[in-house]
Amino acid sequence: MGRSTARFGRTAGVALAVGLLGAAMAPGAVSAASTTATRVTPASTAATRVTATGTPATGTTGAGTPATARTGRASSAPSAGVGQPYAPNWFPEELLAWSPSSDPDAAYNRSTTPLAGRVTDRLTTANPLARPRRVMALSVFANTDGNPSQGSADFDYYTSDFWQYLDTLVFWGGSAGEGLILAPNPTVVDAAHRNGVPVLGTVFLPPTVYGGKLEWVRQLLTRDAAGHFPAAAKLAEAADYYGFDGWFVNQETEGADPALAADMRDFLVELKAQGQQVLWYDSMVESGEVDWQDALTDANDGFFAVSDLMFLNYGWNADRLASSAAHAKAMGRDPADLHAGVDVGWRQFAVQSYFDTLFPDGGNGSGVSLALYRPDFTLTGTDDRSQYAERDARFWVGADDDPSTSGADADGWRGVSTKVAEHAVVTHTPFVTRFGDGRGRLWAYDGKVWQRGDWNNLSAQDVLPTWRWIVRGAPLTVDLDHGQAWRGGSSLHIRGDLTEPTTIPLYATRLTVGRDTRLRVTATGDASWDAVLRFADQPGRDVVVPLGDTGTRWRTHTAALGRFGGRALVSVGLRLRGAQPDLDVHVGEFALLGHGSRPPAAPVNVEAERSGDGVRVHWVSRAGEGTRYEVEAVTARGDRTWLGATTGSAFYAAKLPADTARVEVVPVGADGRRAAAGSGRL
Repeated sequence: MGRSTARFGRTAGVALAVGLLGAAMAPGAVSAASTTATRVTPASTAATRVTATGTPATGTTGAGTPATARTGRASSAPSAGVGQPYAPNWFPEELLAWSPSSDPDAAYNRSTTPLAGRVTDRLTTANPLARPRRVMALSVFANTDGNPSQGSADFDYYTSDFWQYLDTLVFWGGSAGEGLILAPNPTVVDAAHRNGVPVLGTVFLPPTVYGGKLEWVRQLLTRDAAGHFPAAAKLAEAADYYGFDGWFVNQETEGADPALAADMRDFLVELKAQGQQVLWYDSMVESGEVDWQDALTDANDGFFAVSDLMFLNYGWNADRLASSAAHAKAMGRDPADLHAGVDVGWRQFAVQSYFDTLFPDGGNGSGVSLALYRPDFTLTGTDDRSQYAERDARFWVGADDDPSTSGADADGWRGVSTKVAEHAVVTHTPFVTRFGDGRGRLWAYDGKVWQRGDWNNLSAQDVLPTWRWIVRGAPLTVDLDHGQAWRGGSSLHIRGDLTEPTTIPLYATRLTVGRDTRLRVTATGDASWDAVLRFADQPGRDVVVPLGDTGTRWRTHTAALGRFGGRALVSVGLRLRGAQPDLDVHVGEFALLGHGSRPPAAPVNVEAERSGDGVRVHWVSRAGEGTRYEVEAVTARGDRTWLGATTGSAFYAAKLPADTARVEVVPVGADGRRAAAGSGRL
């Protein structure tokens, strides 16, 4: 990276105007209102929050002036415990005063989804140039303040659904005018954990030019009489209660001295000792100054020594990567614990040279990992939100929509998949997907549309295919369709001229087939189907299992796989047979099932209380960790409206049908079956 470019990193690092969506923007970041590289100056952003449409928002406290009596909501929102709950954020003194027992919104921000295990090796990897490498993303999902806890009535929402290329997600945001410490939405944690990705909250101490105050740093680093840090204990309490994994600490406030820097190191030690994963940003050095090093050096290695991971500022180059890797090894650390920052929020697709320097073709390079700043640009960096899916696919797997190829587009971009091997999370049965990406324009059950209307809720996101998309045979188009669904808000859509048998590998797997293992596929549209399996003992050989034909109505096919018992299944996909010039089919469910599993227990003590314009529903869960609850409004006639999903024990619905008689909370088993519901009358 040229030094002229690196100067932008040295000017303000990851630093951070109150910008797009109320979250931090790096210098030169592209706003949602423009795709040009207009530079954002502190004077134009420090005291104004910009909405997703690029217009200034109202009702926000001024830069450096924390709102009072806040529990993680915009200053114009209802008081705590009334109406819409929001994802929490705090200033240091607010964090110290926080307790889940006294926060009436706390239960609405909990995720219980455990972190899934993953496998990464040559059998999960689509592209011959890709290697197992670590990738971190700092992504913005919504405004810092006023971020609804459990989804909203908005289709244009960042779904972050290429989880197979990520190893860590930082829930990024924060501003001097809203809050400095952010806990992630439970919906985000649910989706990430389901895909084996840890989630970190953010502690952002901004530069003074963006409203930062050394007072806030000192409040965070205040010790009690025993010499401990109450704020570290509170951060750990928040992460443990809400169900996420640790914290990204970004200290960019000027004016500290060596003693305060030493306190910061001790703070990180204590935070890590309380079971938190700690990520440090290359900003403050051991003298207390803010001095971005763009490398691991003698000036900042004390912070790396007490952290799990470190984000290196953007001014790195090949020499700095090499010296950083050597320095890490000399400390007894893996260079992969260092993550070199690439500002894709600003540069968008013009980053191939950074990837080639970090991950050279034909070799592993320095061993330093990758940190993507604002990969949500695929949604927020364009005026035309309808292009989100196409832009997101282009970023992760290239413009040709195929992770196994390496062709460059007009910008020279080849896709993350050219460099980074996919992770697989399908390691046991039951596994069920309805191809939901966590947003929709309708909700369907067994192919019947219950309601139409835009929504997002990442707790309803399924594990999506590992490879998006590999098509062997006729050049069919494969994507997700939000216009038709079996159960949920979307389905797998396959269309085009079927001129020959065509195989579409979907999931990398790593499970041993049992005598009772079976495959279940629900689809609609005129087609003849097979399942295609591959096993570890013959990984290059397709094993074809006939499924049958489908027509104009949804039909479910089940195939017994017991004859393959004892073999390790490493991939599974679909094959279309015959010749059909106008193929147009949808797959609504794809499941690998084993021996029968016990359905989750029904929730008890369900209470539904009108609150503001909506309804707050809470219950006592008797099911296991990670059980997904579907919350539904039911009329006296039995008509149903899906309100949302959660893995917690509380849910807020912003709107109810006028004739709602009761609200039901339906636990869904790991095999996809609905169990007995709990019910609460209004």
